[in-house]
Amino acid sequence: MLQTRQARNASTHDWILLIHQLPPKPTNLRVRIWRKLQKLGAVAIKNSVYVLPANEKTNEDFQWLKQEIDSAGGEAAVFRAGSVEGATDDEIIGTFRKARDEEFAAITAEFDGLTGRIREQSRAKHLSPARLAAHETELDRLHGELERVIANDFFEAKGRAAALTAYDRSQKAIRLSQTPATKASSAPTKSGVLSIADFQNRRWVTRRNLHIDRLASAWLISEFIDKRPRFYFVGDDETIEGAISFDMFGAEFTHQGEDCTFETLLKRFGLTDISGLLELAQIVHDIDLKDDKFNRLEAVGLNVIINGLSESLHDDRKLLQQCGAIFDGLFTLFGKQAGKKESQGNKRVRSRKASRKK
Repeated sequence: MLQTRQARNASTHDWILLIHQLPPKPTNLRVRIWRKLQKLGAVAIKNSVYVLPANEKTNEDFQWLKQEIDSAGGEAAVFRAGSVEGATDDEIIGTFRKARDEEFAAITAEFDGLTGRIREQSRAKHLSPARLAAHETELDRLHGELERVIANDFFEAKGRAAALTAYDRSQKAIRLSQTPATKASSAPTKSGVLSIADFQNRRWVTRRNLHIDRLASAWLISEFIDKRPRFYFVGDDETIEGAISFDMFGAEFTHQGEDCTFETLLKRFGLTDISGLLELAQIVHDIDLKDDKFNRLEAVGLNVIINGLSESLHDDRKLLQQCGAIFDGLFTLFGKQAGKKESQGNKRVRSRKASRKK
């Protein structure tokens, strides 16, 4: 099955192969393993023999799958090879490209179908807010599927460009179908604080290529303001009718005076008294405005982490998702610290009162 080459310059690719044999029971094991192989992007070169380009991740993926097969009573082996008997590198690469092209074609068709439904319902004035929200959810699902296939597109299949173009068409169709937001939605209460109830299930737009202030602001919106926000990231000259803009030129929520956008949102929505948010706002301020106003030591480390994620994740939605976990952790940490300080302060007050009574 495997052919070892003495002269490594004769081959330009290394491969990881999974050879397995499954037991007759459980009956759903075969389907389960097949689906996992599909998600990994592996292709079959012979019966029960699957291949992936060799690297640390693909080797680990196959090792985990081998362990699952062994645990279910089957047999599996993982090999690394410089060549595969009966198939040239070009033939294997062609198989990968064909598999990815089929997946890209299926996703492209789904995007085109979604775009057609949006346009048809928009023209017929049947595009209700509920339908639009459902279409946006479907767009997010398809985008996630597209990202999965792209991650497995090891040899740049031709269908990728068409799928990305179809995704852009769907995004544009949704943008064009949106109606302007009413001015009343931004009306402040008597206290001058905006009502969070007026900002539910809204569309929020900011500049693409997110960094600290836009990332933290989007996290704040989704965690404390809008229970079901829908975010859009646009270029400098793009706009989305009906969306609430933040941290961009002419935005409804942006820098005000010495405040960054995150601080502006805290004040406009009356969130400054929530333990943990003020400390996080100080860090965001120091990173974004670079004026060392609060001299938060955490700013340097958080900035490095955000920069590192930005370099490795070239997708704003993925970046926002990853950074959300970081902001969650910082908020929880600062909230606990604030609670401990308050508890210690109350103990000191009670101690003083007790001393005075004595």
